[in-house]
Amino acid sequence: MAGVSLRRRHRLITACSTFSLCLCSAFGHGLHAAEPSLNPPAPVDVIWFPNPPYAVDAQGVPSGLEIDLWRMIAETRQIPYRIRRAESFESLIEQISSGEADLAISGVLINENRSKIFQFSFPTASSNLKLYKLEKKKPTAIKLLRIILSREVLLIFIGLILIACLFAIPVWLLERHRQDFSSLRKRHQLIFILQKTLLLSTDHTKRSKSRIISIGSLFARVLLTAYFASYVLKLSNEASTSKEAKTESTVQAEIQQQSSFATIPGYIQTSILKSNGAKTVACNIASACVALLQQGRVDAILDDEQTIQATLDTMPASPKVSAASGALMPLFMAFAFSNRFSQDPRAQAINIGISRSYYDGSYSKLKQHWMTP
Repeated sequence: MAGVSLRRRHRLITACSTFSLCLCSAFGHGLHAAEPSLNPPAPVDVIWFPNPPYAVDAQGVPSGLEIDLWRMIAETRQIPYRIRRAESFESLIEQISSGEADLAISGVLINENRSKIFQFSFPTASSNLKLYKLEKKKPTAIKLLRIILSREVLLIFIGLILIACLFAIPVWLLERHRQDFSSLRKRHQLIFILQKTLLLSTDHTKRSKSRIISIGSLFARVLLTAYFASYVLKLSNEASTSKEAKTESTVQAEIQQQSSFATIPGYIQTSILKSNGAKTVACNIASACVALLQQGRVDAILDDEQTIQATLDTMPASPKVSAASGALMPLFMAFAFSNRFSQDPRAQAINIGISRSYYDGSYSKLKQHWMTP
C-alpha cells in the first residue's frame, strides 16, 4: 500500500509484490492514527475494485486478501475509514491520482511510471504473468490413432516380427518332429511355439539347441518389454506435464502468436499488449475476461497467475481454461516503494533498470540463460 501526501491527510494505493509482513509498520509510520490528538483524524477514504484474490465482492460485502489486511490494520491502530467501490479499475486509478480517494485496494501492480505518481506501501503479494487460453481436447480416437502410428509402436511390432523370424521359427524347425507334436498340424505347431516365445517362456523346448535359441530369444524379449514399458512411461509423463510450461519465453514472442486478448482497461497488462500491437477487447473484471475466452470471442488472456486461478475457481469448469505459457515475467517486483523511499540517485537508477528489464523481456532471457538447467 502506498501514500502520497495531501494537504490534511495521506493518499494511499495498494500494490502487490513480495514482502507482506512489513505492511503494518508502513501504515503506522505514515498515518500516526494511534497518537492522541485534540481533533479527531478525518476518516481515510478507501476505494476498491474487484480483483480476486486481493479484492473480492462477497455478495456485496468487500473482502479479499488486501481488504481484510486493511481492516486488520485499521482496527488495530484505530484508524477511522469509509470504504466504497469504484465503477472501474480506471476510475480507481483516476480517483487516487486526483485526490478524490486516499487508499486504493485492487491488487495494483507496481511499475516505474506509477512509482513516480503514487507512494506505494510494502507489497502484499507476489505472482507471475502468464498467458491463458482454452484447453483444446483432441478426440480419443485421434489420440489412439497417433499412438498406433507412432515410431515407437512401429518399432515394437518390428521387434515382434524379428523375434518370430530369428527365434520362434528355428525352434519350431528343431522341435516339430517331437511325438507330442505328431497330432498337431504344422500351422498349430508354429503357433504354439510362437505363443510360448512371446510369453517369455522356455519350457516348450526339448532339445539342447532349441533351448539355447529360446534362451537367446528371452533376452531379446526382455529388451523389447523394457522398451515398451519406457514408451508407456513416456506417454504418462507427457500427459502430466503438458499443462505445465516447458520453457520461459519473452512476452513479445507469446503475444505475436495470438490475435486478440481480453483485457481490463488501466491494467499494466493492457499497456503491454497495446505497446506490442495486439488486438484487445475490453472487459470489466477477470471473470468477464474469462467468459469472453470461453465464448470464443478472444483467443487469450494475459494476466497474473493468482488472479486467474482465483477467478477460475468461481467459473464454470467447461470449456476449460489453462495456462498456455510459463512465467513470462515476475510481476509486482519492480518497485517495493515509490522513489520517495529512495532518495539516492544511484539507487533510483538501479531500481529503474531492474524494472525495465522485467517489461522488455531482458530479465526473462537472462534467467533462461543462467538459471534454466
